[in-house]
Amino acid sequence: MTYSFDGYNYVIKLTPGERLSAAIEQFAQETKMEGAWVSGLGAAKEVELGFYDLETKEYHWKTFEGLRELASLTGNLAFDQEGRIMLHAHGVLSDPNYNTIGGHIKDLVAGATVELFIHRTFRPLHRKLDPEVGLQTLDL
Repeated sequence: MTYSFDGYNYVIKLTPGERLSAAIEQFAQETKMEGAWVSGLGAAKEVELGFYDLETKEYHWKTFEGLRELASLTGNLAFDQEGRIMLHAHGVLSDPNYNTIGGHIKDLVAGATVELFIHRTFRPLHRKLDPEVGLQTLDL
């Protein structure tokens, strides 16, 4: 993982085989990132997606193997209730037949590359448990 900084925004590049979660953790530690909006694209050779069931308050997870285009990734970085920076991201990916899948991205492994644009916030972002939905949501 490499990244550059223009004084306000970051651009991150993952190379083949790099795991998104590990890259974000390393990036946040090195930059002392306290909050950001994230967008990205590229390719993934493995992705774990989730769908949150509001009634049961549980995620349903599924891992997809094989190279797919990462057509869109959008999300944010914020501190969870334990004080760890976490990526909350959703994405859409397409297979060689142009069929798409999408959902909450738990993690992915980069294919050719994953390129992320990180728009940092001036104030830290935090999450706290919303008992109605059963998730840590942004605490604004």
